[in-house]
Amino acid sequence: MWHRCVSSDLGFVARSPFRIEHEILVFAPPERVFDVLTGEREMFEWLEPLREVRWTSAPPHRAGSTREIVLDLVSPDRTGSSLTALAVQERILAWERGKRFTFSIEAMTLPLVREMVEDMQLERVAPGKTRLRYDAHYTPSLLTRAVHPVARALFTKMFRDAVRRIAMISARGDTTGVRIEA
Repeated sequence: MWHRCVSSDLGFVARSPFRIEHEILVFAPPERVFDVLTGEREMFEWLEPLREVRWTSAPPHRAGSTREIVLDLVSPDRTGSSLTALAVQERILAWERGKRFTFSIEAMTLPLVREMVEDMQLERVAPGKTRLRYDAHYTPSLLTRAVHPVARALFTKMFRDAVRRIAMISARGDTTGVRIEA
């Protein structure tokens, strides 16, 4: 069963009541990092609980495109049952290669958030170096408010691990320079 979320726009990143923020220096150009963020094959590498990606709009993918993502939050090795999965419907808000990839959560199978936007911004800081900001902006649902500190800690770890893997995959082989910045 799908639980509808508030359909967000880019302005939600400025007005969201809660956010999970991560920033990392990536030893790769912004275009490469963008391709890792948006490439389906790479997405299975950096988003460990990812089980399935289904585009629900025709290519080429851009702002306005839609997709469904299935995560297995209990069994990140993708061997769990559908009972442990969380499916999410997303609408792309920004698709600017080498600069920004942002999407809104439109619906999910568990009522975890009322509204949510994930915003990934890329900034070239030197030749072959990119600052990646990966921020999740959200309003928890009434159900989640009761366990918000625990849920926030779990999702903060999931996003932090994903950002680190994005940096490593983007650099492909050079993991010595991966550094998390507060």
